[in-house]
Amino acid sequence: MDTVEKLNLTLNNPRYTRTEMLRKVCQCTAELIPSANLISIWHFDNYKQAVVSLINYDVSEGSWQQGLELAKADYPEYFRNLFEKDVIVASDARSHPATRGFSEQYFKPNDIYSLLDFILHKDFTPSGVICCESKGARVEWSPQDIDHIRMVATMISFFFDV
Repeated sequence: MDTVEKLNLTLNNPRYTRTEMLRKVCQCTAELIPSANLISIWHFDNYKQAVVSLINYDVSEGSWQQGLELAKADYPEYFRNLFEKDVIVASDARSHPATRGFSEQYFKPNDIYSLLDFILHKDFTPSGVICCESKGARVEWSPQDIDHIRMVATMISFFFDV
């Protein structure tokens, strides 16, 4: 069974808890985008003024986190770009106009060099973000990586409320 089939079966399986489903989505995303070693899924607050992580998966360490919060007031360029373009492809995340605001407080302390984000929608309204990051090395995201994150975002948006 290929990764897309596994993801589809996961999203259609009512036996999984929300946490189990989020973990499986992160694991499938890591298989589809092997250059990403940090995968996370976030949801917007009711006013789209902050995004809160539902799950953060460190592929290298096999560890999980949740509950991180990013405020629009602190990262206005990131939010503006995400809402305008649906996708942020930042191979050099530390200098990319949409993401450089994260550099000192997040990217450098966590050894993150690259970021690939795609917005999630529910009923044509932004509801969250799926984020792929590269820790330890800069990655040139490929067209296939972008297609894969778009596909995962579409599947999450269709099957699952974040």
